[in-house]
Amino acid sequence: MYRIRMTGLACVVSMALAAPAMAQTDEPAEDLRSVEQVVRDVYDLVSWTDGNTPDWEVVRDVFIRDAIVVLRYPPDLKVMSVDGFLLDWLRFENQLAAAGVNGFQETVRSAETTEFGDVAHVSVVYESSIPGTARPARPGVDLWSLIRVDGRWKVVSVINELPRDDLPVPSFGD
Repeated sequence: MYRIRMTGLACVVSMALAAPAMAQTDEPAEDLRSVEQVVRDVYDLVSWTDGNTPDWEVVRDVFIRDAIVVLRYPPDLKVMSVDGFLLDWLRFENQLAAAGVNGFQETVRSAETTEFGDVAHVSVVYESSIPGTARPARPGVDLWSLIRVDGRWKVVSVINELPRDDLPVPSFGD
């Protein structure tokens, strides 16, 4: 009889302790940031100063696992997985460090967002600069596609284009 009571008590205690943990994991992760804020945050995440380089795992978490990134380096086109994109950033970060540069900045200049249910598109004009160098700030255009997964906006793809004399910087939103 004592063994049955102790087993019953152990079960009740286990269920009482497990209930709060189960309640926390049953609900989807709710991310209250707007889709545009998620995209703007990526620009902040990839910017750094004073050698405090980005946390690339945090950047990775913004993307779905099979997302693609397409960058234009006229006349070349570079299509990458998320891992390839992060490796490309690490190479760039290492090149800057080897040249004695300890920072990089990307800033959103304007953005325009279209949402429909759980899908969204954000068009961005950004400016990149390397603080402490003579290199002038350069504009670029990124087109982001996102999907809401478990309450969080995740990047599905980003496509980049660089302005040229025959392709001026467009104006989006702001």
